[in-house]
Amino acid sequence: MSAIASIADVSRVYPTAEVGMGSMGPAPASTAPVDFGDVLHDAVNRVNAMSERSTRQVEALAAGASDDIHGTMISVQEATIGVRLLGSVRNKLLDAFHEVWRTGV
Repeated sequence: MSAIASIADVSRVYPTAEVGMGSMGPAPASTAPVDFGDVLHDAVNRVNAMSERSTRQVEALAAGASDDIHGTMISVQEATIGVRLLGSVRNKLLDAFHEVWRTGV
């Protein structure tokens, strides 16, 4: 589940101090702005890595090279949740784009 949590970590995009929500720990010495495109690219790469890992585990299980069905099923479910989360983010971004497109200036 830690891989899913790292994808959903929006604190990299919006630090809590800027939003006025306080700080959970000591503030970093300097925070450089993070490019939104880089965050999305990183999320896609992480979901792809989870999907590839689960595919390798399923293939190993089917070939008899592994008997860890529990770990394989967890990996498959993590990849499935990651893909669904990424699809939801894509849909929200498209909805926001369409809303901005329809807005008159």
